[in-house]
Amino acid sequence: MALSSSALPYHLSHLAGYLTTREAAVHLNMSYWHFMHLVEDERIHGIRILDRWLFTQEDLDVYRRSTKSGEILELARTALSSPHLALTPRQHAICEALTAGSRPADIARQQNQTRQAVHAQIALIREKMAQAPQITRQNPRPRRIAPPPSMAIAPLME
Repeated sequence: MALSSSALPYHLSHLAGYLTTREAAVHLNMSYWHFMHLVEDERIHGIRILDRWLFTQEDLDVYRRSTKSGEILELARTALSSPHLALTPRQHAICEALTAGSRPADIARQQNQTRQAVHAQIALIREKMAQAPQITRQNPRPRRIAPPPSMAIAPLME
């Protein structure tokens, strides 16, 4: 969305929560030029004012969720908030590190593991999450029993 200079308000205090292009690139942990390519490809949305781009935290969150790392982050958050999943201590530590912002390669270095081992644990967590609906289906909620026909309310006749 582009605004012309005549559309700009006199007081720009309502733009206080917006990030500049460089701030947004740092926030997403990528180079300025890679970030700008994503903006030009319309994969990251923002507001263009004259020759400047501004981005909200929500714009960046939408992009992050659309990436593979965003998917892994959501998986880790969901796994930690699901008490019925039987996470191993290693899987729990990986989920906590992911939610803290660490990448799988960084986690592998911290835990003296290979990246493949960390990704294998993430795959196991994903499998546990996929089996979670099956666990809840085995213990269905009590169903509402329909009243016998004699107790049913007869339709109104005109």
